[in-house]
Amino acid sequence: MRALLGRLGNPEEGFPSIHVTGSLGKGSVVSFLEAAFAACGYKVGVFSPSSAPQEMVRLSAEPVSPNVLEPYLSLVEKSCEVQARPVERLAAAAFLFFAEEEVEIAVVGAEVGGRNDLANCLSHRLLTLVTCVEEDRVDLFGRGWARASWEEAHTASAGVPLLTVERKVEALAAFAEATKRAGGALVILDPDEVQGREFSWDRVSWGLREDPLGLGEFSTPPLGLYQQANLALALGALCELVGGWELGPDAIKRGWINVKLPGRFEVISRRPYVVLDAARNPAAAASLVRTIEAMPDPGGRRTLIFAIHRGQPVRSTAEVLFPAFDEVILCSGADEELLPAQALLPQARRLGVGHRVVPDPHVAMAKALDVAAPKDLIVMVAPKGLLAEVRRGFERPA
Repeated sequence: MRALLGRLGNPEEGFPSIHVTGSLGKGSVVSFLEAAFAACGYKVGVFSPSSAPQEMVRLSAEPVSPNVLEPYLSLVEKSCEVQARPVERLAAAAFLFFAEEEVEIAVVGAEVGGRNDLANCLSHRLLTLVTCVEEDRVDLFGRGWARASWEEAHTASAGVPLLTVERKVEALAAFAEATKRAGGALVILDPDEVQGREFSWDRVSWGLREDPLGLGEFSTPPLGLYQQANLALALGALCELVGGWELGPDAIKRGWINVKLPGRFEVISRRPYVVLDAARNPAAAASLVRTIEAMPDPGGRRTLIFAIHRGQPVRSTAEVLFPAFDEVILCSGADEELLPAQALLPQARRLGVGHRVVPDPHVAMAKALDVAAPKDLIVMVAPKGLLAEVRRGFERPA
């Protein structure tokens, strides 16, 4: 990645940036910061590999169209004598675009995180943010979270504060050692700084224990309970920057009440209730189940439509999710990275839940809607790209 950017004249040197990494919540933290900076009047660029493909590159909270990016991608292709993956080429094109647009700050989410993540090339990082470390990419980091902790710790950089809401002692020890060796500083934030006050299907009200920015109580769209820690991390980042940036509390609140978080407890219908969520590991699945329990109970049946990528912890994720629903519909789709629906059957049978196989996700949603009563709840858990396809085809108003 550094070699490719060097051939392009190092466009990443043209703007300050914030690097967001971790196992869960990267895209959410990116979106919270994006919304806050945009509402405060800053021209903010976003590169977020964890978002759906059409939402990876954004300018001031709006997706950048492929037509706009095409000239920059062409320039990357002409300069790409070094081997680079498609996501690295897209990142290079995004950085060229940000530099030409003279963005005032870029918020860059990690692809997979760790030492070799493409965002480690950012030369003018203001902050590195680590959400939390959980078992996730078992194909890359193995079972458990020990290797993932070590990898995320090595995103530390000289002179750059590393902020985290991680609480596991072993993970924090790895972060402390890596930041000390790199010449950085470790800032440990308390996720309980943010408190959920009232949850509804329309919005969530939040309060703060210390409230260093003077926000008072603020609201967001419906969010999962797991967003508590992500909000705390975004808030901590804004506090670190407040001395040199104009970040008014009213503007931040205005940005957060309108924040867009596709695929993160995204309510797209209320008759019946339909939620899209990209939970892909046991921790995210547990947070999703807790969120459903915290919301006012619609009073009907619960149906889960489930698809997952190969390489994710399928067994342990299913153990958390499947028992919380009356029926599970197993699907996959055209993406070869998705586990075939038939391969998920052993998990449903082992857990003793009612289930059926409907490989096409659009058909699976249609079948669930056909038999749903107004108070039923349908939750689709799948990768963000697949959720985006279903969202586009969903015609019932929220």
